[in-house]
This record gives sequence, structure tokens and C-alpha cells, in this order.
Amino acid sequence: MSYPTRSLRVLFTAIAIGFSAMPTAFAQHESQDKPEPPKIIRKSGGVLQGSATKRVEPRYPPLAKAARVSGSVVVEVTIDEEGNVFAARAISGHPLLKDAAVAAAREWTFAQTMLTGVTVKVIGTITFNFNLDYKREIKSARRELAAKPNSAQLHYELADLLRSDRQYDESLAEYHQALALDPRHVEAFIGLATLYQATGHFDESIDAAKRGLELGPAPGHAEMLNLLVGESYLKLERNQEALEAFKQAVAAKSDSVAGHYQLGLIYLKLGDKQSAYAEYSILKDMGAQMAEALNRALEKDN
Repeated sequence: MSYPTRSLRVLFTAIAIGFSAMPTAFAQHESQDKPEPPKIIRKSGGVLQGSATKRVEPRYPPLAKAARVSGSVVVEVTIDEEGNVFAARAISGHPLLKDAAVAAAREWTFAQTMLTGVTVKVIGTITFNFNLDYKREIKSARRELAAKPNSAQLHYELADLLRSDRQYDESLAEYHQALALDPRHVEAFIGLATLYQATGHFDESIDAAKRGLELGPAPGHAEMLNLLVGESYLKLERNQEALEAFKQAVAAKSDSVAGHYQLGLIYLKLGDKQSAYAEYSILKDMGAQMAEALNRALEKDN
């Protein structure tokens, strides 16, 4: 049997086209099955910090140093394909330390991260530790005081450093010296009350705080002094007096987070859950983290 020549040419041409198209079809199918690599991945804090090519330590914020604040701050960073930090936010740590930690984190650089031959962005955390060197600070404060021995402020500052370093006897002497030089030094009364409370002398703490309140200090000082009074009354199981002190703290400063928190706890202790919930609502509206702590105490009491 014979076929027309033209028909055979058409048939063979169709077959050839079909076979030539097959590799392309297989390639398309294969590319569809192969997943694309992620554009961003997450690394654990230890692994991420181990890949750093440049590290910058944060500057200790002056306000945090003055307040004797220390501790750790965890900063979440997002790193571009070149290894540079282009976003950073503090996810834990003291508010006075967070900005310094974030500023330092933005200066870090890292080795590029490759995945299936492609550079990718990375998310991870850096932990910064803020620790005051009290021994060095005390030595510096003593030098300043030697030059100005009659400065009540310098005696107070040395007393605060000594208290933070738990050198309580020397701290007590310096607070008294500050008050001998300036009987109206309200911060010295705050420090003295704090020291007495830390050493378990609660009656003396109450007395020192009340002497500070008699000076008619600014609202910020009145808040702190009343909080100290209330906390010492709590330790002495004088709950009703503690309640009145915490009320005074809130009266002095309406947005006192510590005041509303302590009020919530003391109301709960006295069996007044309605008032305790009211304090929780105030804290929640303020966006304070202490609201969650008070809420846990309320749930535990149910």
C-alpha cells in the first residue's frame, strides 16, 4: 500500500513537532513542582548573633543610670539580603533601656544568608545586657564629694549608689549627712525610706516617707512617698492603712500605674472584688502591662 507523498510529509512533521515540544512541557511541569525558596527566614537568637560581622554595644541611657535601672532587653531585627538591619523593635525589657538597645541593634551587620543558592532576608533577636558597675560609680562619686564635701546632693547621690550596691550602713550614713546639710532634700527621704524597706525596718521606712511628705513635695514625689508608705504598711499587715496610702498615691498622680496596681491588689486582699476589677479596667485603658498581672491575680482568686 502506498500513501501520497504530501500526506506522509504532513504526518512526519506533526510527529516531529510533538516530540520537540515534550522537553519544554516536562521542564514546565518540573518547575511547577519545585517550590520557590522563601524570601525571609527566622533564626534563633544564638545562631543569629553568631553570624554577626559587626557588633555595637548600647550606650547606657543617663536616665536609666540615674534611676539605677539594669537588666536585659531583647530586640527583634529584620535583616536584608546584604546583611544590614533595616527594622528593629524591642520586644522585652525596661522602658528606659529599650531605645538605646534598638539604636545599637540598627548598627549591627551580619553575614549574608543563602538558601538554595539565593540570598534571603532574616528575622531574629539580639539580647543586650545593661549592668551598672557600681564599684566604679561609687569611686567616681567619692572623688566628686571630696572636692565638694558640703554638697547635700553629692552625699545623696553617693548614698543611692551605696544602697544599690547593698552597702547599707554606709548608705544610711550618707543619707543622714545629706539631710543634715539640707533638711528639705525630699529625694534623700525617698532613698532613706527605700533603704529601710529593703532592710526590713518598715516602721522606720514609714516614718522617713511621712517626713518627706510633710515637706509638701511635687506630685511625682508624693506618689513615690505614698507608695513606700503603703508597701511598708502591707508588710506590717496594716491593710486599711495601706489602702489609704495607695489612694493618696493615685490622688497625687492619677495615672500612677503602680498606685492603681497596688490598689487593685489591696482591694482584692480586703475582699472588695468590684473595686479590684475597677482598678484593672483603669490599668487596661492606660495600656499598662501591669493590667495583665492584676488580671492574673483576679483570676487566681476566682
